[in-house]
Amino acid sequence: MSEVARLVSLASFLASHPRISLGEAARATHRTPQELLKDMNALMMVGVHPYTPSDYIGYATSGPGENGLITLYSADHFKRPPNFTPQEALALKYALEHYAQAADGPTRRQIDELAAALAESLHGQAARELSRRERGFILPRRTERMREMIGRLARAGEERRVVELEYFSAHRGTLSRRRVHPYRIVESGSHFYLLALCELAGATRHFRVDRIRHAQMLDEVFTEAVPVRSKAGRMEPAMRGRQFETLMVEFSREAGPDVLEEYGQLPDVEVTAKANGRVVLKLPLFNETWAVGFVMSFGEHATILRPQSARDALKRTLEQALKAHQA
Repeated sequence: MSEVARLVSLASFLASHPRISLGEAARATHRTPQELLKDMNALMMVGVHPYTPSDYIGYATSGPGENGLITLYSADHFKRPPNFTPQEALALKYALEHYAQAADGPTRRQIDELAAALAESLHGQAARELSRRERGFILPRRTERMREMIGRLARAGEERRVVELEYFSAHRGTLSRRRVHPYRIVESGSHFYLLALCELAGATRHFRVDRIRHAQMLDEVFTEAVPVRSKAGRMEPAMRGRQFETLMVEFSREAGPDVLEEYGQLPDVEVTAKANGRVVLKLPLFNETWAVGFVMSFGEHATILRPQSARDALKRTLEQALKAHQA
């Protein structure tokens, strides 16, 4: 888990546990009380100038020592219930079932509690799918549906046909209808996305294919030029173009295991575990801006060893951020 994700998860935990004691919060999040307060102070500093999280959320402590209470306020959005597509709900269900097979008694009870909480938080088709009895991991019917949907959207793009989508927004937890001009299917991680011009937004958007409930090709055609790949949107890979250096990053003993697990099997990436528990990552450097953001996401647990230009870029970024927050 990156440092940014670790801090955001702390905010989510505190928002869901109002007025918890500092000691209890520290134990539940695997920190000391001092580390918890340090992390909260760090979280309050992170942001894009001129805004920081303290412009949106805040926290306060009351009472002495570990028995003092810590409260997060103006953070109800962190308590939003989970929203899953039926496919996501089933994937989580099957993952829990698979993990439970080799778990001990206490762990199985925790898994059962998590599964029950998941069922209570869902509604509609996702809830119905979760209650089904079958076990397994690959559902051919859904795989075929994805193939058919991707084929239909790709064909609409080739014919430059306007498409009306029924789309589930996980952020809002609602279904909505959108008229879009499909450009292409792009892949990121384990998901496929439709890159399209959304008439409602008046701009290109990425629609996750497994969240498209229905897609109907209309008789209308769109006439605007399809954007070239370099301008197609944020889903386009940052790692493209000419490699101009090798990026070498050293990770702390705390972050090392996660780095080994996540990056150890990737092509063109070399991961070395050192005797002191630290991990060194070597990978092609195509984009220095990406490299700075990648290293900063690990906070104090990552150090750029080379190239010097990336070290200098990181230093400039940190100095600019510090100057902006002190202004």
